[in-house]
Amino acid sequence: MYRPSPLAGLVESIWLFDGKLLRRERYYPTGELDLIVQLGPPSESFRIVEGQPAGAFPPSSLAGLIVAPLVIEAPAVPSRMLGIRLRPAGAYSMIGVPLRELTGATLDLHDVIGSEARRLAERLDDAGSDEASVMLLGEWIADRFARHPSTDPGVAYAVSEIERTGGKVSVGNILDRIGASPKRLTSLFEEQVGVKPKLFSRIVRFRRLAAALRTGAKSLSQTALAHGYYDQPHMNAEFREFAGMSPRRFAAAVPYPESSSLAD
Repeated sequence: MYRPSPLAGLVESIWLFDGKLLRRERYYPTGELDLIVQLGPPSESFRIVEGQPAGAFPPSSLAGLIVAPLVIEAPAVPSRMLGIRLRPAGAYSMIGVPLRELTGATLDLHDVIGSEARRLAERLDDAGSDEASVMLLGEWIADRFARHPSTDPGVAYAVSEIERTGGKVSVGNILDRIGASPKRLTSLFEEQVGVKPKLFSRIVRFRRLAAALRTGAKSLSQTALAHGYYDQPHMNAEFREFAGMSPRRFAAAVPYPESSSLAD
C-alpha cells in the first residue's frame, strides 16, 4: 500500500492485490470512494450480492460513497487488481462531475471518463512490475487533478472540520465560519462530496467508532459516549444502518488487513 504525500487530502492510498480472497467481503461507509482496475487477462468477476442491485463488477470501476452496508463476493480463482482509495475532494477533482451521481452506486469507469479508462488499463498491464504500475497510477491521477476543478474552499473547510472533529462539529458552526447560507453549502457539499454535510458527519463519526472497536475498545457504552453518541442504543442503531450488524458482532468479525472491510 502506497500513500503518496503530494496527494495527501485527495488520495488515502494506492494499493495492489495479487492472490485469492475469501469469498464474501462486507464494506461499511467510510466517507471515501474507490477506483479499481482489474489487471491481466479477463477472469471471473467480483459480484455485488447485498446493498446495491446484484451484478458483476466491470473490469474497471468507480464506486461512489456508500451509505449502507455492501457485500461483495470474490471469484474462486486468484485475482490481480490495482486500486485507489479517494477522499471526496480527490474524486471530484479526478472526474469533475457531481459526486451525488455516484453515491450508493458502482459504475463502469468507462461510463465516467470514457475511452481513457481502457487506455489506463492497457498502460497498467504493460507497466512491467508492481512498483511501476503503482507509480503509473499515481502519476495518472495527479495529471487528472491538474486538469479538473478543485473543491470549493467552503466545502473543503467543512470537510476538514468534520474530519478533524470526528464528525462532532455542528453544521451551524461551519456556516458561521465560512459565511455561506445553509442551502448553498448543502448544494455544493452534495455536488462535491456526494452526500449532505450531516450525513457525512455521521459517516465520519461511525468510521472513527468502527476503528476503535476494531482495535479492542472494551466498554460499548463508554465507546459510544466518547464518539458523540447519546447512549449505547443510539450507537446500536447506527451500526444496524451502516454495517448491518450489532457492535458486538462487528467487533468479533475478521477484518481484512489494511482495509475497512470484514470477512462476511
